[in-house]
Amino acid sequence: MTKTTANLLVLCALVGAGAVPTLLACGGSNKPAETEGEPSENKSLDEPAASPSSALATPSDSASASAAPSDTTAPLAQVLVTDSTQIQKIYDAANAAPAATPKPQGAKGNDPLARGVRAVSRKLPAGMAPDGPLAMGSIKEKQHLQTDITLQPGKCYSIVGYSKKVKDLDLYLLLPPGILSAQDLTDDNKPIIGGPPQPMCPVASTPVTYKLDIYADSGSGDVAVQLFSKGK
Repeated sequence: MTKTTANLLVLCALVGAGAVPTLLACGGSNKPAETEGEPSENKSLDEPAASPSSALATPSDSASASAAPSDTTAPLAQVLVTDSTQIQKIYDAANAAPAATPKPQGAKGNDPLARGVRAVSRKLPAGMAPDGPLAMGSIKEKQHLQTDITLQPGKCYSIVGYSKKVKDLDLYLLLPPGILSAQDLTDDNKPIIGGPPQPMCPVASTPVTYKLDIYADSGSGDVAVQLFSKGK
């Protein structure tokens, strides 16, 4: 082995160990060797930004986050109140109001309030039947009662109210922290949410519990509210 060859082998070893700048390539100046190495180094720097998995995951996650609440926050029926400040006041008043008293046998009783609810329910779409207890209470003018109502998937719903002495009884169906999902559309003592002609048919895949605000806009007296349902 000649001295020149030995020196060249030592230089190559130092280059491989990183002790000598790579510009001193083994075997002398070799441009093709440098240009072949550069694309490989640039590609490795660009790979994180071009990763297919990260590009697909972000839009999917964002879509799921934005779509998740839409099946419960969309109105279930027509609403007349659209001002968010006014809706929040209604929700806060309902949340702080006394709870209506549940009557387990629902609107099947023979007391005047139950009979009144049944009479109003004749306006509902065919096949609607009482679902759950009858919510009852006494309310003064400009005051509120409240009760919780859980709507199940696979059913359509209507809510019927009745009072003999409250001349304008209003019903508001709300979600926390202050979303109006439905309300009655009349100024009388026989409010209905969800029909006629169409009941409310939730699209949520799980049960959702709403706050029902019962408000005496004009007059004072005993009131009753009944949930009705049928299969989709």
